[in-house]
Amino acid sequence: MYMYKSKRILLSLNVAVWNQCRHLSLSLGRLASHDQVASQPLSDTHPHLIRQGELTPEITSNEFRNRRTRLMSQIATSHDGMTHPHHVVIIPSATTQYLSQDVPYTFRQNSDFLYLTGFQEPDSLLILETIPGQPLPEHKAFLFVQPQDSHWEIWNGPRCSVNGAVDIFGMDEGREVVDIPLFLRRFHQHPHCVWYDYLKPPHDSFHNDISTNLIDNSYTPVKSLRPIAPEVHKLRVIKSEAEISLMRKSASIAAQSFREVLKYGRVGMTELEIGARMEYECKKRGAERMAYPPVVGAGNRGTILHYLANSHIASDGDLILMDAGCEYHGYASDITRTWPVSGNFSEVQRQLYDAVHRVETSAIQIVKPGVTLNELNNMTEMSLAAELEKLGIVKKSLLLGHQKQAVHMLFPHHVGHYLGLDTHDTPTVTRDTPLQPGMVITIEPGLYCPQQASWLPERFRGIGIRIEDDVLLTDDGCEVLTSEIPTSPDEIEMIASN
Repeated sequence: MYMYKSKRILLSLNVAVWNQCRHLSLSLGRLASHDQVASQPLSDTHPHLIRQGELTPEITSNEFRNRRTRLMSQIATSHDGMTHPHHVVIIPSATTQYLSQDVPYTFRQNSDFLYLTGFQEPDSLLILETIPGQPLPEHKAFLFVQPQDSHWEIWNGPRCSVNGAVDIFGMDEGREVVDIPLFLRRFHQHPHCVWYDYLKPPHDSFHNDISTNLIDNSYTPVKSLRPIAPEVHKLRVIKSEAEISLMRKSASIAAQSFREVLKYGRVGMTELEIGARMEYECKKRGAERMAYPPVVGAGNRGTILHYLANSHIASDGDLILMDAGCEYHGYASDITRTWPVSGNFSEVQRQLYDAVHRVETSAIQIVKPGVTLNELNNMTEMSLAAELEKLGIVKKSLLLGHQKQAVHMLFPHHVGHYLGLDTHDTPTVTRDTPLQPGMVITIEPGLYCPQQASWLPERFRGIGIRIEDDVLLTDDGCEVLTSEIPTSPDEIEMIASN
């Protein structure tokens, strides 16, 4: 009787557990198929981040739609656009990268894909297709998403459905990625101009599908194959009002964080701890991640441009050169400051710092629409040459070519780059492009005097200094977005010694 009763109780428990698991499975299935669900914050789920009508913070669904239309308008003005009616644009998302077995890095979306969709999920694909009989920029937008999988979502959370691609992200049609090969074969019917980054594909698996079913397929009459990145970058390089607002916030977060780190850093700390404090301060203020690994060089490590080991200890008398920025809802900031860890510059450190500070100040004064980054770089090199003459590092009697060679040895990088969704933004936009209102650039002169440079006066060896600010082009000049962390040596000392 006891055994029989125990079996009945066990059976009842098993049935109850099975019913609970079945209920959970059905609930997850309903969640996975819900059309208003995605893996990223939405206005319904994160009203503290996103307002109604926005897809990502401050950027509306209409703005993303207008970006796609503007891209097709640019294609319309190209040679292919004026001579051929059929076009297809293909832009893959990023895929998840892994640190080690089963340990993923934090996902970061392909910037061109994000710019046109607002969609934050990996392994997705955007296709823009011209509409037969209608002129550009008329088009249809297709978003290919991962299939619904309740078991996968137990581990990773909900993801967007094909209906969500339309209802949430404003596409004309949503499809599953398994449909990509068959969808691409539709273009066998007419010769198309294909706009796709064939030489630098961001997604290997999709690249195989695109190559096999469209580009390298003998049955597909491809009219021409053109890279799409240059066309997207022409749009990305000029920021909208919403983007400018986000970049101001990103710059403000990084600048405020720098102030705290200058006050926090002291003799005996490791470079790693100083970098960790910067990351903490940025995330405390709302940044999702750092824009790049912080460079924190104490002492002669400040002369190494991309020093990432951050393994040394800051000693009394050292300068700390820190290059760091954050991402705020996708938009990057990029700042460098150099400060004395003990609170005060030595006489020689102050001489070099003053020289770089004067050069940066004069470079920012020159920034205005119509000037190019290369012109700014040429002016910066001339200003640095004059400063090196005053310091006795470069002789005035040197020929111009020899002066430039000496400057390049101590200042081997460019004075600036474009800034936006990427730290080194829109790489296909040349530095000979005239600057326009709405562009954001960096201004970052420096002097790096290697310890082993026997040709330098000994007092300067082992000192590295860079000052970098983020600058927005306006109608009649520029606005320094990172002014909350000062650059003048007196103010730097005041903060660092506080």
